[in-house]
Amino acid sequence: MKKLIQGISKNYNFVFKTTCVLIDGIKSIGLKPLLDPALNNPTLKRGVKKKPITLDFSPNFPVFRSALQYFSLVIIIASAAFLSSCNQDAAPSLYVVEPKGSTPVISGVIPANEALAGVTEVTINGSNFSSVKEENFVFFGTVQAAVLQASSTQLVVKAPALIKNSLDLKISVQGVENFSNIVKYNLLEAVGVYYAFSKGVDDPMTVAVDKNENVFVYVKDQGIKKISPTGVLSSFAPRGAESFFFDMKVGPNNIIYGTRNLRAIFQVSEGAASSTYVVFPTGISIITLDFDINKNIWAAGGGGNLYSVTPAKDITAFPIDYTVSALRVYNGYLYVAGKKDSEEAIYRYKINSNTSLGNKEKYFDIGAKYGLNKVQVGAITFAENGDLIIGTDMTDAFVLVNSNGVSSIFYPGVINPIVKSLSWGTKKNLFYIREYTDAGAILHTLVRVDMQKLSAPYYGRQ
Repeated sequence: MKKLIQGISKNYNFVFKTTCVLIDGIKSIGLKPLLDPALNNPTLKRGVKKKPITLDFSPNFPVFRSALQYFSLVIIIASAAFLSSCNQDAAPSLYVVEPKGSTPVISGVIPANEALAGVTEVTINGSNFSSVKEENFVFFGTVQAAVLQASSTQLVVKAPALIKNSLDLKISVQGVENFSNIVKYNLLEAVGVYYAFSKGVDDPMTVAVDKNENVFVYVKDQGIKKISPTGVLSSFAPRGAESFFFDMKVGPNNIIYGTRNLRAIFQVSEGAASSTYVVFPTGISIITLDFDINKNIWAAGGGGNLYSVTPAKDITAFPIDYTVSALRVYNGYLYVAGKKDSEEAIYRYKINSNTSLGNKEKYFDIGAKYGLNKVQVGAITFAENGDLIIGTDMTDAFVLVNSNGVSSIFYPGVINPIVKSLSWGTKKNLFYIREYTDAGAILHTLVRVDMQKLSAPYYGRQ
């Protein structure tokens, strides 16, 4: 007769099922030990001879608690016996083999060919991606990128901090056997030392850039050095009475104008030491300066005034109630980083003329955002699109304030403090002087930042 025997153990993931001809009773196949009363027999339903019978081994019976291993062994032995003399249905596999998905395909990458390591969000278009971002594995060479967004046809990832060319960009999807096709891709340096001055010997303090992308650096106690676009260092001018400039800008005729935290502005021509350009009243200290579209200089620091200086050296004072650490002319306004006991902010004034400023406007409240006396502003500048860049002493040293007044960290985790001076070239490179401490010594280095955008005009160098 035919009988159906089925045993299930949830704990051991065991499944056995067979139908076969049994010559005599159940005892003839060695199941007698399972019917031992000491094991609390499972339910046995038995029909007449040549009728189907079913053995129901339920996990609710104590046999699974007291004799699970023995039960499994007996079932395996019984299975072997049945197979030798039975007509058996195909037994299902203990493991479910899921069908493999389709191989992912990369059809395009934005930006094409290259991105900034550790900075750029890279968009990968294609097909057969997973809409669950954790199931996509994107590699640049051997380094995995963080997946930020995912759909079946597009992935957005953060480029890893790996600076290397001709990397194999490829994608693996969980449950799919093969990688995607390979796209060659370059990851470029976003932030890095621009020129390696001798550490502890040459100490770069201030930076400016001319219209030909020559970078000028005041090296402490040495004078101004020029670095060509090809990286060649030469001497532009020897030092004067100063040790260094606090701020400097390239002006008309490639003359450099600088400040020394004194009541004067100085000028430097190629090959000559600095000379005094203009002098301000006693009690004034000038920290920072910039040019407007009419080549007027705007300058400030301590002493309670903003100043304009015309090309004819006519000086006009504008009273203020705060000290100034940085300023910048942009789009017809004078922007000023100011600080007093109760407030710290970026203010702006509309420039009506060299003798007239509009009312003070609070453009960005630094104290409200980060707390009073929590941030040291070293320099400010503007991008062509109106983004304000504030160089600070915070862990993430660049703060971006967009034209709507919304702030964010620029290149999080990439730009290190302290920003002492900065200048944006004619291309996408911004240069800044970074102050840092090493073995108790205060040192400086010249850093280049690929901003992925252009600067607003520097009027002095045009």
